[in-house]
Amino acid sequence: MQRIKKFIAVAVAVSVIAILLITSVDINAFNRGFFEDEYAAMNTAEHIGMSQKDLMRATNTLLDYLQDDRDDILVKAQVYGETREVFNKRESDHMIDVKDLYQNVRKVRLAAVIVLIIGIAVLLWKRQEGLLGSLAYRFMQVSLAFLVIIGMLCIWALIDFYSFWTSFHELFFTNDLWLLNPATDIMIQMFPQDFFFHMVMRIVIGFTVPFAALFGGSLLYVKHWIRKEPKITDCTEASES
Repeated sequence: MQRIKKFIAVAVAVSVIAILLITSVDINAFNRGFFEDEYAAMNTAEHIGMSQKDLMRATNTLLDYLQDDRDDILVKAQVYGETREVFNKRESDHMIDVKDLYQNVRKVRLAAVIVLIIGIAVLLWKRQEGLLGSLAYRFMQVSLAFLVIIGMLCIWALIDFYSFWTSFHELFFTNDLWLLNPATDIMIQMFPQDFFFHMVMRIVIGFTVPFAALFGGSLLYVKHWIRKEPKITDCTEASES
């Protein structure tokens, strides 16, 4: 039974981290203000030959499509004075893959929420002694392992973002539709490498702040819990079993 409780507590901890990370992706990847600021800083509208209004309209089309609020990314705008479809077939096909990936990520978050609720409900039903302390302890354990992984990924991204971003696409996409031509494809002109670097850093920061607060709170609670109830050995017994 102790091993089962340990497994549930670990599953709850993993679920919390997944929820925090995916929520940060959700918030930052769809922040229209961020897009506007990046476009202004990189002078994107002038570089593409579009008005700022048309550029944001094309952007909203993409974001609405990813969030399943529309069925396609067909949008016309003036590009260097010529009215045309902003995105070509290759870009549209690639966005099908991106949308599938994003929708699957949302399903992962939903699954994590379900695991979190069921896990806590089961532990409450079992009336586990020192429940909060045990959950906090397991969260810290899982967090340390996660920090090693995320730390290495962050170092990789900071040192060589091109390699990091290329590997990301090769891992999650089974075709080469993501290889767009900067000379002809407006999508890659809208979102060059620097754009995604800034977005990834925002996602990391958006995750780190609540994660650090939760980790710090868990650390303080575990210290208090151990001092207050030294006879409760759920953490140490579970780790030894």
